[in-house]
Formats: sequence, C-alpha cells, structure tokens
Amino acid sequence: MKILLTGGSGFLGSALARHLQDQGHEVALLLRPASSLARLQGRDFDIGRCADDAGLPAFVQRVQPQAVIHTACAYGRQGETLLQLTDANLRLGLALLQALQSLPVAEAPRLFLNTGTALPAEVSPYALSKRQFAQWGHRMARAAPRQLRFVNVELEHMYGPGDDASKFTTHVLRSCARHEPVLKLTAGEQRRDFIYIDDVLSGYATLLERAAELGASADVPLGSSTAPTVREFVQTAHRLCRSRTELQFGAVPYRPGEAMHCQADLAQMYRLGWSPRWSLEQGLQHTLELEFPQA
Repeated sequence: MKILLTGGSGFLGSALARHLQDQGHEVALLLRPASSLARLQGRDFDIGRCADDAGLPAFVQRVQPQAVIHTACAYGRQGETLLQLTDANLRLGLALLQALQSLPVAEAPRLFLNTGTALPAEVSPYALSKRQFAQWGHRMARAAPRQLRFVNVELEHMYGPGDDASKFTTHVLRSCARHEPVLKLTAGEQRRDFIYIDDVLSGYATLLERAAELGASADVPLGSSTAPTVREFVQTAHRLCRSRTELQFGAVPYRPGEAMHCQADLAQMYRLGWSPRWSLEQGLQHTLELEFPQA
C-alpha cells in the first residue's frame, strides 16, 4: 500500500515508518521543515517538508496515497500557545483531509488513520484539540464516503524504548534507573491503560489492513485493556530497576480536571483479530533492557 505518514520524526511516527516499510508498504513522510531524522537513520523514505499551505496539497498530489496515518501533534509541553496547539492538532489534519478530497475518486475510499486520544476533552487543551479534530474527521468522511474513510484511534498511554524524555513514563523509568535521590509524584490513584509500543504497531497494522470493516468512520480504542494505578506503574518500574530512588507519592497535586480512570474497551480490535501481547511488567522490563542495560 502507498502510505503518507505524518510525525515521522517522533517516537510513534518513526516506529510506524520502520514497521510499515519492513512490511513492504511504500511510505512517504510529511515533516516540518526543522524536523530531525535522527530516529530514521539508515532508512530511505520519500520525504516532503512543508512550511505552508501550498506545499502540503502538492505533496499529497505527488504521493497519491491510499492511506494517511496521522501521528503529528503538539502536547503543550514545550510552551506552545493555544494557536500553535490548534495548528498542529486540528488545522494540519483538516488540511490533509481537504487535500485527500481533492484527489481523483479511487476504487476504494482513501483511509485516514488518525492518532487520537483516550483523554476526555476537559483534561487539557491538547485533549480538547484532538477531540475536536476527530469530530471534523467523522463529519467529512460521512459526508463523502466514496472518497474518505476516517478511523480515529483512541490511543491509551503508550511507552517503550526511545520515547520522549518529556513523557511521564520515560521520566519515571529514567529517574528509577539512574537512582535519582527523590521522585516527586501525585498520590498515584489514577488508573491508566499503559500499552507497549510493539502492541501499538501491530494494532495500527491491523487497522490498516481491515479498516473497511469499520464503515465510513469509527472511533477505535487501542490499549492493553488493563488499568493499573499510576502508583502501581511507578512501583513496578522501581522494583525492576532495584532502584534506590525515594518515591514521594502525594508531593505533587493532581492537575485540574484529572482523568481518574482510563481503560480501553478492545471489543472492536478483538473482532478484527488483534489482541495485546505485552503485559506491563514485560514491556517495562524490555524497555529497561534496551535503554538501561545496567539497571
């Protein structure tokens, strides 16, 4: 399949680019002008760097993708303004959808596989903007079912080797593996569905292959279907590292609107023949072996 992938310089996007290429797909990457290719060293991809609205539709026209996998986003962790968040999480996706609609009608609708969020909209501007884009995607696909198929992946809390340092999971693992003196945390009562990166990759591959079974548009939860507490996640990482770090639960307040229970309902994924393979302990152990072999 000919696939256009956004966010290829990020943790998920780069892992998907390599995985899909290994499966024999033809992968083109849409990147920001300043995006690093460090995670893609040794690989050869068709790359388009688009700095404005004119460049994006031209690249889509040249690639003529059968599917778009959209992973590019902004979390708000780098001091982005609300306008920058909506540009990355809403406007870019709309521009891609419009560019797809401008292509000649194909034998089958072109698939837009969107990386959404499992978080409620009220949790953060990031979650709100991601939820708003999913609503637009559903609307556009249902209005033009011969042109578009929109699948919104409600992705739970992904982790794995090589993930961004700004992520909570990475921060915990690095702090424990390096035996930082103190790790300040919330009370840790929140329940989170942690999914290992290899399960995410196989989940996307399943959706790419069987999206037609989901209709014109669908929201599809993707996670492990288990929901340990944040405290349990941290304590498991601490134990696997044999860490000397002091865990200070309750030192950090919950953020306003904190989601207290996130857990994927995998009924749709089970029907498509997919199920997670990695337990939390296995995923954490593998991540530590690859990133901190001395831990």
